[in-house]
Amino acid sequence: MALFNKLKTVGKTLGKTAEGIADTISSNMAEANSLAVEKVKISKLESEKKGLDNEINLAYTQIGRKFVQVAIETNEISDIGVADILQMLDPKLSRKKEIEKEIIEIEKKIKDQQIIQEKSKINQEYEIEKEKLEKAYNMGIITKNEYDEKLNFISKKINNFEEIRRIEKQYEMGIISLIEKEAKIKELIS
Repeated sequence: MALFNKLKTVGKTLGKTAEGIADTISSNMAEANSLAVEKVKISKLESEKKGLDNEINLAYTQIGRKFVQVAIETNEISDIGVADILQMLDPKLSRKKEIEKEIIEIEKKIKDQQIIQEKSKINQEYEIEKEKLEKAYNMGIITKNEYDEKLNFISKKINNFEEIRRIEKQYEMGIISLIEKEAKIKELIS
């Protein structure tokens, strides 16, 4: 009877885990679609910015030509008559700044969504590992002490998620070496 109850408990646990994994997969797919939409927005904004840059550069060229023309004609470099070009250029420069701010905000949003996805993945891995450990413990394969040690080790990855992510970014940017990265992460989770 005790064996039947243990099997029943394990079955319920596995059912809940399967439901949790299905929910996580569904959530991850929705987040991936959202990221794709945000990346399309960035692409459109960057395209608009590039067009503005071309128009701005054309205006700068016109200013330069007028400057040279006036300088040659008058032998002076005072008022070169570019007020009209500068007036036309002002809204384009303003829009370019707005686009740059929008791109930064969207990139921050994407970064935040990626962090959420990474945390979700780590939590999912934790739950799967916890299930394996519980199963091994219930079957008498590992002791309670081994179970607690292994679960504690896995928990440290979750608890130090932000710091581990920061260290990985330092490595990606070439600030620290692979050996330094591994040593720092090992120190955190040991």
